[in-house]
Amino acid sequence: MLALIDTSLLLLLVESGRDVLRLVEEKVGEPVTPLVTDFVIEELKRLSSRADRRGRNAKLALEIAEEMRRVETGVVVGADDALLKLASKGGYMVVTGDSGLQKRLRRLGVRCVYVSRRLEVHISA
Repeated sequence: MLALIDTSLLLLLVESGRDVLRLVEEKVGEPVTPLVTDFVIEELKRLSSRADRRGRNAKLALEIAEEMRRVETGVVVGADDALLKLASKGGYMVVTGDSGLQKRLRRLGVRCVYVSRRLEVHISA
């Protein structure tokens, strides 16, 4: 299954030190092929310039993201809006650690997997 991965999930991967994507696969019951958008990469680059813990985590998350398949959005919007547009038009599932994004996806009827800070995995739509 192709799944768009957002910035918050990549940061959660680094912060938790756990294979969060494996937890998602166990919950959905099938292998997940992670995809990242150009906007997620840009957001991680911007965050990685910070000289604090979040910046260091973003650098590690960027390394992980750069190993994933990339999807070019071709639109000039924010990372969340690009994910919403791609997911709704392309039929992708979105995997996120952002509860606000998860609520927006659910309202649009887009299949979404939300992973909480406590690594609880919830599927919607």
